[in-house]
Amino acid sequence: MVIRGIKQTLPGVYEITPDAGSAFFLRAEYLSILSTDVLEESVEFSDEQWADILNAALVFSAERLAMRYLSRAEQCRAGLYSKLIKKDVDKASAQECLDFLEKVGYLNDERFAGAWLRSRSTDHCEGRLRLSAELTARNVERTAASKALDEFFSENDEKQICARALEKYCRLNGSAEGAEKSLIRKGFSYKMIRNVILEYDFSR
Repeated sequence: MVIRGIKQTLPGVYEITPDAGSAFFLRAEYLSILSTDVLEESVEFSDEQWADILNAALVFSAERLAMRYLSRAEQCRAGLYSKLIKKDVDKASAQECLDFLEKVGYLNDERFAGAWLRSRSTDHCEGRLRLSAELTARNVERTAASKALDEFFSENDEKQICARALEKYCRLNGSAEGAEKSLIRKGFSYKMIRNVILEYDFSR
């Protein structure tokens, strides 16, 4: 196959113009058998090299789609992978582009988990157990989720959150009856719940 033109448009990104068909883009990082030097100097490639070029183009196309999602909000790897697959990106291309995005720091499960926790805390009073389960349900990597939870609760006193949850429950229900079960569902430990209930002023 013959290429009429190769032009670097961004660091590591090339525009490829074949002798037939439309121009396309690829990231040299995704080439497995061709080097950047060969890519810049050659205009004619073997079938194997051409297949390498086309694969790199597919992965770069997946990367561009992934970046559109990332430009809107933080994403976790599993969630972003699922979105790419739903857009008919093949699994290998999705995995390879996500590996690259993690390596360069655009994709980070711990950062996603931290952002999610801060957003969640705006409208919810929940304990570590519930929040951990919610992150697990979103397929956030376990170590990343644990670190994000540690950081969140180093800045937010879980006992105070539990007390706010109890106050909100009593305000909405008119009494403390059923509060214990409600707080357990919200992910607070039984010991913490008992302490908060004992310290709560039910006369207010």
